[in-house]
Amino acid sequence: MLLFDRKFFRCDLYDDPFTPTFRLTEVADYLQAKLPSAEIVKHGELVHEKLTMLPESERDNLLQRLAVGFAKARVHDPYQPVIEREPLYGEIAYERRRLTQRGEAKGVVYDGFMVQELLSSLFNQMEMNRWRLPIVFTNQLLATFDESDRRYHLRTVLLGYPAIVSTTGLVEAPAKPREFYIAREQFRAMGLDAISPVLESELKDRCLLPNDERLTEVAKGYAMQAVFYALFGEAFCDDKDCRLYNAHWQEEMLHAQLDGKYDLCPRHEKMLQNFQGELTNLR
Repeated sequence: MLLFDRKFFRCDLYDDPFTPTFRLTEVADYLQAKLPSAEIVKHGELVHEKLTMLPESERDNLLQRLAVGFAKARVHDPYQPVIEREPLYGEIAYERRRLTQRGEAKGVVYDGFMVQELLSSLFNQMEMNRWRLPIVFTNQLLATFDESDRRYHLRTVLLGYPAIVSTTGLVEAPAKPREFYIAREQFRAMGLDAISPVLESELKDRCLLPNDERLTEVAKGYAMQAVFYALFGEAFCDDKDCRLYNAHWQEEMLHAQLDGKYDLCPRHEKMLQNFQGELTNLR
């Protein structure tokens, strides 16, 4: 069922400037081509943009609130859901530096729903509602706790308001080929932190690697998942050739986003065309 009930749909994209191979303009162009009657608006990094909109006297309070919120959202034990606790001074100081300097996440994992709730507080009702969707791109590693196996799992995308796409999650969340994990354990046993560049080269066609030039192309499909969820209440597809396919393995993700038979499967393409027609007729 179509959830859209206005003559206008707008999608605000917030940049991840800390991932060298992520190009927001290409994602915006892709969404605009798929939704020519919608308004696709590019922004800078979310926190920086929100801070600069405030009077200087109010910036420190917001920065401190966000630093505390991110510190509270840290996952310390993958087998225990994050509980309310007072974060350490060093954790808050780290988050302030991350928010105001280079923004490097350095392997810290955050509870995705807590981060989503924290970021939602940065938007007012005019900026985030059924017909206006913010999509935030971030290099933070986000995870959600799965009650079925009682542990956290890394995520590529969190749907909802705002939607969040983790550029680092695209590399780390879907499972890599079995050979990668075997090689990683072998190298760790030798006291090495990283696997051989030769092995990385051999696996590059089967998984995304850090600073992979294909990352932006893959991110387009996850942005589209967020849009479909906002417009139609569904985001995923069972068709492995569709960009909306809910991939659990890197090879599945790369196939759906780079090598599928089509961009969207016929059913989802038709849904988008029908929506586009309704939007045009309402104007």
